[in-house]
Amino acid sequence: MENLTVTIAKQNDFQNTYLIGFKGNFDGGIMKNIKELQAIIDEATPKMTLIFEFSELNFLNSYAIGHMVSWHNQLSEKEGQILITGSNKNIEDIFSILGINNLFKTYPDVATALATLK
Repeated sequence: MENLTVTIAKQNDFQNTYLIGFKGNFDGGIMKNIKELQAIIDEATPKMTLIFEFSELNFLNSYAIGHMVSWHNQLSEKEGQILITGSNKNIEDIFSILGINNLFKTYPDVATALATLK
């Protein structure tokens, strides 16, 4: 299995917005890989937007889903949101089956997601 790599880039043209790139497999045992992301969420300011870019994400499991729902809840308390871009059909199907597809707005690419923030 391919280890998860997470990249974080503040979007300077958009207030309180970060682009989070995921590459590999998002599954158990990767806490060190998401430590910086968790810190950003723990210290979230009101109306923060995180854009999760999934075009290079191969796999996610219940561990990942649990984190995503928790992150959604944390950000929602501060009127923040998670937008998802580049997800594949398998990920979309998992979200739909679990009934959490309504928690996250999805977009085909980062540019489209950013356009909704203007």
